[in-house]
Amino acid sequence: MCGICGIVDLKGRGVDEAGLADIQNTLRHRGPDDSGTHVDRFAGLGHRRLSIIDLSEAARQPIPNENNTVWLICNGEIYNHHELRKQLEDAGHRFRSGSDNEVLVHGYEQWGLEATLHRLKGMFAFAIWDTRSKTLWLARDRLGVKPLYYFEDNGRLAFSSEIRGLYAYRRPSADSIDRLSLDYFLSFGYVPPDRTIIRGISKLPPAHVLRYGSDGAQVSQYWDVGLNGHSSEPREHTIVEVEEKLAAAVSRRLESDVPLGSFLSAGIDSGLVTAMAAKALGSQLKTFTVAFDRSPADEDEREMARVVSQRYGTLHQELVVEPGDRSDLALIMWHAGEPFADISVLPSFQMSRAARGEVTVALTGDGGDESFCGYYNVYAAYLAGKLKRWLPAQVRGGLSRLLDTAGGRVSGNLPLTRRLATLIRYSVRSPLETYEMSGWWNTSEKPVLYDPGWLKGQAGIDAQDVVGERLSRVESLDEVEQILYTDLHLRLPGDYLTKMDIASNIVALEIRSPYLDHELVEYAAALPPSMRMSRWRQKGLLRNLARKYLPAQVYNRPKTGFAPPLGSWLRTDWAPLVAGLLGDSRAVGSGLFNGLVVRRTVKEHVEGTRDHTQRVWSLLCFEIWWRMFVDGTMGPDTEL
Repeated sequence: MCGICGIVDLKGRGVDEAGLADIQNTLRHRGPDDSGTHVDRFAGLGHRRLSIIDLSEAARQPIPNENNTVWLICNGEIYNHHELRKQLEDAGHRFRSGSDNEVLVHGYEQWGLEATLHRLKGMFAFAIWDTRSKTLWLARDRLGVKPLYYFEDNGRLAFSSEIRGLYAYRRPSADSIDRLSLDYFLSFGYVPPDRTIIRGISKLPPAHVLRYGSDGAQVSQYWDVGLNGHSSEPREHTIVEVEEKLAAAVSRRLESDVPLGSFLSAGIDSGLVTAMAAKALGSQLKTFTVAFDRSPADEDEREMARVVSQRYGTLHQELVVEPGDRSDLALIMWHAGEPFADISVLPSFQMSRAARGEVTVALTGDGGDESFCGYYNVYAAYLAGKLKRWLPAQVRGGLSRLLDTAGGRVSGNLPLTRRLATLIRYSVRSPLETYEMSGWWNTSEKPVLYDPGWLKGQAGIDAQDVVGERLSRVESLDEVEQILYTDLHLRLPGDYLTKMDIASNIVALEIRSPYLDHELVEYAAALPPSMRMSRWRQKGLLRNLARKYLPAQVYNRPKTGFAPPLGSWLRTDWAPLVAGLLGDSRAVGSGLFNGLVVRRTVKEHVEGTRDHTQRVWSLLCFEIWWRMFVDGTMGPDTEL
């Protein structure tokens, strides 16, 4: 895990070295161990290093080829670098270090960039500057674990692992806000994975390459999850295959020259990863669990995590998060760089910080839900398909209207009611319509939230367009598979992986996720949803595998979320923060939002007449971002 940045000016006007240093300094937290630069007439590359494999100075980046005509900077890990190194050495290439990243520069020379990318097993965002052809290449890993932002204007391209360093090129303001990204953020709590909140600054999408040369920037996709039909293998054989592929993915992620641990929740995803890691290492593994003080017993993960820890003899630590503790919010929002409203980033950061005191690398169970049908929206779509055969459309429609009305009241917003409402809703709506999230700002509410003056000239823009485009790519598949595909391409990279990147990089902790191994993802995608669920249970296939590794109380435990009681906090401990920031909203004052709607939403939530948890939280997160990067009146050390 590192930070990379660069400036390329193909008009030969020279590189702004001070500007490059400024961007590089914004990435210091990502790589506190070392730094390096390469500057020539047309390009400047900057690197901040967190040393993981080969801790010597020989692995310092930028890394050149043998004659200094090709230069590489990389953020990430190449897990199959030993195999690739052998092939490249056999072809005559000479390596200067033991760094896993060095295979990229020699692979580019030997096979070309795209052929190299297809050989890679890893997580990465890297840049290659070819001085011979004056060409810059940017590439991002298949699932989008590592981020990469860029800005292009007038023959110059700047890029960075984080967006904050690029604000020097396009200052955030009401006029520079990207309306579609804002619309999407209000609907889902994160900015789309291929856009940013600021027009002119772009994200390189997962599994894409950017080539920057005399003809400008050209972006192309080099991989997508296979959609070539279903596997017809027997269930027993499938379980064995998943076990082998997951064990291999875990094993590949255990190489490290620094201490390594594992995040351990009460779920089967992290339980399986921890079990396989402990068996493979042959020594005690450090594990970490987070819990919320005064959480209901069925949401407290500590007891189940202890059971797994005891079985495998791990060195286990527990972190209890106090209710209402917002001391880290400003720091997190600052490093996010864009509006981000997934509240689980708070405990994720607190767990990362606790783990960083003991280890430099941590394994997680991220990605298991996306491939093995773990989320309730997928489960609801699966059950809804059966419900359509049992209940007439008229009955389902009536139930949907009744439950939607009840879901808007706090008293009707119990977990069982929400789940039933979701199930009924999925039985009467198309996959696109199911992405209308009732707790967020939906299509009918956002036009009222926006100030009419700001909306002028921006008609016809809606977050659902982003979802619809993804769904249209797989419209030949059944509804469950359409949702699985869309979540893998939107929610996973845009929300969950972004969350972990923010949370872990503040403290320079490298996160490795075996379920994001692309070979495992491709194999799972070829399995019918009915096989991945098994007997109508979420993640049934993984539960069957977990019988071999985990205690019964763990693999039989229902899935629970990883989030604090945000709605209650916004009414109690955090109510003064909400009133202070949204009562005098700078975004409202700038003419972006309708102040009457904002104040009414806050009032109804605080008084308990309506549950506006996600609506209030998204406005609060946007307000904090605005004050940090538009007004400049807040910073990472601000007390909230």
